[in-house]
Amino acid sequence: MRALKRAWGKVAKPRHVKVIYLVIYALSALIGVVTLVNPPQTIAGEVGPLLTTVWAGLFIVGGVVGTVTVLPGWWWAERLLGIAPILIGLAIYLSVVIVLHWQALETGGSRATQVGIILLAASPFILRFFFIKEYSYEPRAR
Repeated sequence: MRALKRAWGKVAKPRHVKVIYLVIYALSALIGVVTLVNPPQTIAGEVGPLLTTVWAGLFIVGGVVGTVTVLPGWWWAERLLGIAPILIGLAIYLSVVIVLHWQALETGGSRATQVGIILLAASPFILRFFFIKEYSYEPRAR
């Protein structure tokens, strides 16, 4: 229990926000692994295995780097190697889903909900980018 309290004390304030972002980054990496191992066939079939692998790899890299960099406050690395790859992966996914949405409209289908969820998923990363864009390192972490 002391080790946990000591670790909690080393996290710069606001601690709860950092821990929430740690979970978001870890979830992003997990989503990348799941996508790599078992890609969604409605997407992978349309864009092929190479683009699906790239998209999954971006989630893995961004999630792992974000998980490692969020607590110590290495903002330059979090922005460049954490947030950017995840947003690029989401942009690829969004582009494919938008194309599939327009194709599905001809048959009465829709992927508008998927488009909205992808945009919603991008929100925490966009917010984080604007919160940390000022400095290379978190000033309070020093």
